[in-house]
Amino acid sequence: MPRRRGNRWVAFGYDRALGYSKHLGTYTTEGEAKNREAEHRLRTQPTGAETCDRFARRWVQDYPRPRASTNLHNAERVQRFAKDFEGVKLAAVDRPAARAWAMKHRSAVSSVRAMFGDAMRDGIVDLNPFANLRLPGSRGRKDIVALTEPELTALADVALSSEMEMGDFAAEYRAMVLFAGYVGLRPGELFALQAGDLRGDVCLIERALSSKTKEIGPTKNGRARSVFVPPVAITALEQVPPHRSGLLFESPAGRMWTQGSHHRYWSMLRRFAKRPGMDFYELRHAAATMLLERGVPHADVAQQLGHTDGGALVMSTYGHPAEAAARARISAAWGADVAPLHSISSAQRAQGG
Repeated sequence: MPRRRGNRWVAFGYDRALGYSKHLGTYTTEGEAKNREAEHRLRTQPTGAETCDRFARRWVQDYPRPRASTNLHNAERVQRFAKDFEGVKLAAVDRPAARAWAMKHRSAVSSVRAMFGDAMRDGIVDLNPFANLRLPGSRGRKDIVALTEPELTALADVALSSEMEMGDFAAEYRAMVLFAGYVGLRPGELFALQAGDLRGDVCLIERALSSKTKEIGPTKNGRARSVFVPPVAITALEQVPPHRSGLLFESPAGRMWTQGSHHRYWSMLRRFAKRPGMDFYELRHAAATMLLERGVPHADVAQQLGHTDGGALVMSTYGHPAEAAARARISAAWGADVAPLHSISSAQRAQGG
């Protein structure tokens, strides 16, 4: 109900996203304030009779993403939500319910959030209860300690050790590790590389192997890009013989690598390197960090990695420049032979100087 303040009336309306009433406006008459509150109630009324399980079942078909693997992933992740909220209207799911469910099913939250986002854009619901939940948890890849160049070389050299027992294939696997660590490709992009994609020190990235469908398709964002291949990686590639398949890197069985077939050799390598918990994806972080250490702008690093956000993800997650290196660059900046800046004092500004 409106409240009177002096000679005017204040309208209030309940905000389901915030969980409390908010100020809607101040009006001359009580009738105007009541009309505003009624309008707010009508506008925020949950729309439609769509249930959670029904919408979850049709979501992937009606709102498909460009990559088949993404659609498969989303379909798997929303199944649990559809079962737990069977028969519940989509518009009736509030933030407390969303948060309680999300705390138990962290891996599915991003897919369910995307599903509600599509429903909100089409007017099926008025808000996305899974947006901005700020769930507590690990920092994920933000806390990765990226390999230095000597550490990357030492890791790749383990492929040549007698423990790995890789024989003639050792040099090729070493080259693949170095290529991943210096160029920064996603594993699926690395596995799908053709020898013809490499032209001097530039490599064309236009396809990737999906870990879900096991099929070759476009890159993660659907865009082709050209990346720079550092001299260290080029030198290592000179030890890799050409393959009849046309692939740049082949598994010991003479086939394209898959996540499954590669896991065996990567597990051995990281164990003998005394890095048993290291994920192969961390080589991508090493590539980003080495570029940042050389002063490459975040946006350029993003282009190398295949991001389309102008460097935002590189700044928040992928870049792990060393503190000592940062101090060295700052020290070098202060040691540069440049004229000192002359600031204007507050007294001079007051006098117009």
